[in-house]
Amino acid sequence: MPNPVRAESSLRRHCRLLIAMSILTPILASCGGGGGGDDDGDGIGPFWVPTDVAVADMNGDGRGDIVTLAQYAASQGNREGRLIAHPQGVAAAAQTSIVGRYPWRLAMGDIDGDGAVDAAVVDVDGSRGVWVLLQDPNNRGRFLAAREVATGFQPYAIAIADLNGDAVPDLAVADESSGAARLMLLHQDPAQRGTFRPAVSLAVPGRSTTAVTTGDLDGDGRADLALTIALEPAGYTPRSVIGVSLQKADGTMGTVATLTQQTGLLVERMKIADYDGDGMNDVFGYFRTSDAARYDPQLIVWLQGPTRGSYAAPASTSMRGLNGTMDAAIADLDGDNRPDAAVAGYVPAGAQPQPQGRLHRFTQSGGGLFAIVSTTEMSFDVSRVAAGDVDGDGRNDLVVLGSEDRYVVFR
Repeated sequence: MPNPVRAESSLRRHCRLLIAMSILTPILASCGGGGGGDDDGDGIGPFWVPTDVAVADMNGDGRGDIVTLAQYAASQGNREGRLIAHPQGVAAAAQTSIVGRYPWRLAMGDIDGDGAVDAAVVDVDGSRGVWVLLQDPNNRGRFLAAREVATGFQPYAIAIADLNGDAVPDLAVADESSGAARLMLLHQDPAQRGTFRPAVSLAVPGRSTTAVTTGDLDGDGRADLALTIALEPAGYTPRSVIGVSLQKADGTMGTVATLTQQTGLLVERMKIADYDGDGMNDVFGYFRTSDAARYDPQLIVWLQGPTRGSYAAPASTSMRGLNGTMDAAIADLDGDNRPDAAVAGYVPAGAQPQPQGRLHRFTQSGGGLFAIVSTTEMSFDVSRVAAGDVDGDGRNDLVVLGSEDRYVVFR
């Protein structure tokens, strides 16, 4: 689980940095407001710890709105999770919703079937619960109050998809409880949309799960799962495997099959998408390292084929020597209808007077690999990145999120 105190220590020195907009050309920049202020005397606040960002068209105007997630701490003992929806292209104020104590991951999708995008959030502190925010049917683009729909485990990541074949979206929640060896499934009640039945567990061959994503892997039109499973570490070195579970015709999830083991790497993002346009979806993972001396951050792709259910050896793109590799987004960034990658993060203050953000763009180079095509420097810290069509031109833009709920949009 992310350590709030450790995150605060690394961010508090620069959480009040100003964005020097003049140096961000040719970027279309937009800043979200919120937080900040003077230290209240306990030495660690107030400040923001940004944890996630997503792009989704909430009000149906054809433009992706920006949703950010963070922990806001007024002081050591006064912390709360905040989800902030920033509408694009309309004269409307941002909306702040309280979601637990330390929200960590965010998923967007139409949960209640009214045609509007809703949100689901996992909280890794406090009650360690799962929160759902439905849109207000009378005020599109605005959320109703957040509701906690599950507790009792240690959620770390979340995805939205129909996971039992009843045509109603459900929630898949990675459970990081050490030794639990399970993925939690929250099935929505079709008769009471927006409510969920008690969580059921999907057994996994490891000690906990730390990431999950959904997509159709076997071509049957049903949502399958890809997840990261933490194994017992080798001493202090983390070990993990990628697992896949296929949804069966009866609506149950199949036994988790594992792909290759990763050593010294921790997964940050996963995605199911078709890398090479062969009609079969592949599995993508972005892995960070806690031991930069021995392991490099990696973009890894497991290509499916030549028959469904078989995967080639992982294709690994190393990011050795790159500064600013905290998060990644997988999306088509060059208009060829094949997924590329963007990686973002900040270089901590040291040789330079203040942290400096980086956004690295990668394009496909064949065989499951990527090649870097550009790096953009920013004068403030960023730690999260998301892709989506913000301006409605049919092409994906990139949104990078930093402290103080500040974000920048790259077209």
